[in-house]
Amino acid sequence: MKIKLEKSTEILSEILEKNIIPKSKSWIEYAFDSMLEFKSNYEIENCSKDEETDELLAEYGTYNWNPEEKPEFEFTLTRQIQLNGEEEYYQIKLKLTFNPKNFGEIEDMNFWAMDFDNVEEWKAEIEKKDGYIKAKETELLNHEISLDAT
Repeated sequence: MKIKLEKSTEILSEILEKNIIPKSKSWIEYAFDSMLEFKSNYEIENCSKDEETDELLAEYGTYNWNPEEKPEFEFTLTRQIQLNGEEEYYQIKLKLTFNPKNFGEIEDMNFWAMDFDNVEEWKAEIEKKDGYIKAKETELLNHEISLDAT
């Protein structure tokens, strides 16, 4: 289904809400299920058809963006798109935040789906990483969906 970029965060939020109703998985699993469903079922209007203009990125690490607050472990899934005729990219992000004490010395990592043969391999590789494994068993502090221009 084609959607306007402006509706993307609303639709991703609806998908996430629908997925968490059964409460049978962890938040990280809901996030992956929701982002993959969003990518496979919704085409962004006016999205470029060039290679690498509608991609998925997973990244995680312990960050402190505001020195007045404590650091948090963030696990972010991003759908990055480029619209026809535009140079900048747009990022539809689903960010999960966790208490960093459970993540010890886990290194920051990022994984572009384009670096794998398919999204199943991409997801399978991420599921083996310590950041994913710890996020799966850690209570979520917050989740946020946003649309940003790069």
